[in-house]
Amino acid sequence: MSTEIKTLDGWCEFSDRTGKESIYDYLNLGDIVSEDIVDNFMDMLPPRAMSYGYLQVGEAYDHIYDIDGRLRAIYLTFAKCDGQWRYYGNCFAWETIDKSW
Repeated sequence: MSTEIKTLDGWCEFSDRTGKESIYDYLNLGDIVSEDIVDNFMDMLPPRAMSYGYLQVGEAYDHIYDIDGRLRAIYLTFAKCDGQWRYYGNCFAWETIDKSW
């Protein structure tokens, strides 16, 4: 796992260099992200779920079946771990287990 902190400016530079604009191209599961990336997504849409140290972007990334066979939405998820924001992928509401496989 990388110790590099991914930033909003870094995302813009990555996009300019590669032509890839999606956050999914820039981030890998477990990446440490700066507060400005989290704030960017918090300000973009009303959150799906938010509490101290936890944010899920308000628009669903996709819908998948859970273990009980129910179709559920998954959301771009950030959470604090050891005082640093991390990217957790696309998770069910209030969870931090990536389901976008």
